[in-house]
Amino acid sequence: QLETDTLVSLTKVNYVGITELAEWSQFAGEQPEDKVEVVEDGIAITNSKLQSQSWQPQLIVLPDGSFDLVEGHNYIVRLTMKIPSDGSFYVNIGTWTTNIMALAPVKAGDGFQIIDVEYPEYKYNATGCHVVLGCGWVPGTIFLKEVEVFEKQNGGGTAIKPVMTVNHDDAIYNLSGQRVCPSNKGIVIRNGRKVVN
Repeated sequence: QLETDTLVSLTKVNYVGITELAEWSQFAGEQPEDKVEVVEDGIAITNSKLQSQSWQPQLIVLPDGSFDLVEGHNYIVRLTMKIPSDGSFYVNIGTWTTNIMALAPVKAGDGFQIIDVEYPEYKYNATGCHVVLGCGWVPGTIFLKEVEVFEKQNGGGTAIKPVMTVNHDDAIYNLSGQRVCPSNKGIVIRNGRKVVN
């Protein structure tokens, strides 16, 4: 008998039918035209142009404290979105000091599509985690309907094939949790620890 993976849901937010964004849905954009608003299909995130950094504009789509992560376990962030142009999303999972970032390549489409971003063998034990979505490399208005985080366990259930898998062992972040270049000077976070570069 062929063993498949089971997905255990850790947390989920469905944005359809909300009337306003929660306080934790902090939004940061580089341009005055960048904005986020509540619409019939969920939330609309407008990225006015291709940005120099993938994480701007960015939106916290699951708040601090939504779920916990265990070192060595496998996780999937599932986004249900309507995408206006080809590009890549930056998807950050963890806490501000234990985050792992993945770039998820996407294709434009007229309808909603499911994007699964896999984080194999998470590197930390982390409590009070969040998911941050960066839209800087997907110009136009993105519609976000739902976000869910799964733990992927071996055996039983229905197998799913993730869209992509990225693991950034050498990623360096600033104190705001944004990925920076290795040559960035000052205090940075490397492998979950604050260091001076």
